[in-house]
Amino acid sequence: METNNNNNYFDNDEIINEGTQANPDSTENFIKKTNVSESETKTDASLNPKERRKKALRKHLSIIPNSCTSMNLVCGFMSVLMASHGEFLAASWLILIANIFDILDGRLARLTSVESQFGGELDSLCDLVSFGVAPAFLVYTLHFKDEASILGMFVSVIFVLCGAIRLARFNVTPHSHKDVFEGMPIPGGAGILVTMVIFEMLYFSYMHIPSFVVAIIMVVTAFLMVSKIEYPAMKKTPKTSKKRIFGVLFVIVAFVINPPITLFFATWGFAFYGLFMATFRVLLGFGRKVKNRKKSIATATVGNED
Repeated sequence: METNNNNNYFDNDEIINEGTQANPDSTENFIKKTNVSESETKTDASLNPKERRKKALRKHLSIIPNSCTSMNLVCGFMSVLMASHGEFLAASWLILIANIFDILDGRLARLTSVESQFGGELDSLCDLVSFGVAPAFLVYTLHFKDEASILGMFVSVIFVLCGAIRLARFNVTPHSHKDVFEGMPIPGGAGILVTMVIFEMLYFSYMHIPSFVVAIIMVVTAFLMVSKIEYPAMKKTPKTSKKRIFGVLFVIVAFVINPPITLFFATWGFAFYGLFMATFRVLLGFGRKVKNRKKSIATATVGNED
């Protein structure tokens, strides 16, 4: 989910190589991703009646996902307004509602086959507001505003900046064939901050989380968004497995029973899952290197004895 048909853009080989790391396959995928389809570049006069009807239908259907994307932005900006008036709980829920619209717009675009470059760019701009600016402003206003903390300003800027970098990198990086995202998606980063605020206000209303702890959480979350750590990208899966269906049903039932607790453990569990798997892969790779080294030493010892 993460412009115009700019043909001159691809005349610059350096830009293509930078975005695709000089990989011919990646370059081809990148061009396919950023260019509009051939049918969209044709003028109405050159289209036959069937193609004209199809193009007109696509234009009308594109309103549906673009409306969801716009509501994503509306909820994000409303969250900023509510946070500025001290309505932190309402501001938090508005960001979560924006997340729902963000999920719907991509699903509807693929369902109606109206995915477009315009929709992708609009989605990224809305995501930066709803999941970058809004949660950073929410946490800063709640935890750092009264102290006029330089630390709060710094970590808030870092969070927004990393969110923008994460979105820009996603837009110019060819999609992986694996069912993963590189780095935690920005809605997940926003979910970490928002569920922390909701959990704090509902269950720890008599006390605030220490400011330095909040600062650490924001910096770590920002790092996860721009890291190389892989996170599952469920929306990229062409077929939904039975295990995934069971997991989704479990989350829905838990959400109906207790929404705040479910959202807190779902978002934080998602973040820790990526960290755990990355650590596991590093340790597994280190173990294999040690094992291979022992084998090579044993082989060399046997050869010397002979």
